Amino acid sequence: MMTGPPTARRGAAARLVLVLMPMFLAVSGFTFTPTAGGIQFAADANIPPAVQAFAWRVIATRCDFQRHELEQRSFWAYDARTRNVEGVVVYSIGIVSDLTWKRTEPPAMLQIVLAEEGGRLRLTGLTSSFIRCHP
Repeated sequence: MMTGPPTARRGAAARLVLVLMPMFLAVSGFTFTPTAGGIQFAADANIPPAVQAFAWRVIATRCDFQRHELEQRSFWAYDARTRNVEGVVVYSIGIVSDLTWKRTEPPAMLQIVLAEEGGRLRLTGLTSSFIRCHP
């Protein structure tokens, strides 16, 4: 095996990528791992991590996806809003979903509405354009 300068240069280049990539992703608004299961939110989304995780559990448990479908699809929160209605915090999350390997199908849309009252989250609305979901 050769252990000369080319190997050292490759190692240095790999370390440089490992150091610079997280900084690049932080600046661009994305992270390596989704903070909410399988839903990707923009870095400036005003949705707390616990609410993001709850929204993912809603998709995983209340929509008729098979396990492999959840793993193959990408889920992106394109519209995430927070409002206060009579003392209840309401989170409206619009999600676009597609199969990353099959770009011929149009993307599917989900709409989730969650309410937080007294520190407790509850589902108040769930619609989907492509799969049956049970609110």
